[in-house]
Amino acid sequence: MKPIPFRIQGTFHWWFFSSSNGVKTVLEVCTPGPNVKLGVVGAATATTLRQFGLEPAFVGNSGNMEIVGRQFANAIGGQTVLFLGAEGGSERIRKGIPSAQCTFVPVYRTIQLHNITLPETEVVFLTSPSNAEAYLTARSLAGSTVIAIGTTTAQFLSERGIAHVLQPQSPTEADVVELLCTL
Repeated sequence: MKPIPFRIQGTFHWWFFSSSNGVKTVLEVCTPGPNVKLGVVGAATATTLRQFGLEPAFVGNSGNMEIVGRQFANAIGGQTVLFLGAEGGSERIRKGIPSAQCTFVPVYRTIQLHNITLPETEVVFLTSPSNAEAYLTARSLAGSTVIAIGTTTAQFLSERGIAHVLQPQSPTEADVVELLCTL
């Protein structure tokens, strides 16, 4: 992950963070105004936001980003939102919100490492499409049990021909542990 220069222009009712990396990158250099509501993709990102002394007004509760997007669209109504996240990241949450209401500002990019050695494991846990892509450049998933966090990651793997991918009910620790206990 590499922060990229960004500038926030305009006034927004909401700021939405799609990852803990986005929270850290933004809040290390600026803070929202007192009347700005904060939304986050899920529980882990909410935890990171709280480490900066801020409380989210919206927390997504599904590994399916389209569901989170619909939930968030209902939460904001006709208000404006600034999305802060990875350059080239998924747009699924923003899809359900009219373009006049939302602005996206990339604040970091993921950098793929090359010439790395990954250990052979029976279970591979992939947390994002970029994480999965990086893994696939270094090692095959053949013979491994593959766990994907979220439908976006699972869909990416499916598009790459990975047939059997497990997903927890949600990206919470409890649901991930529950899935691991079934292996």
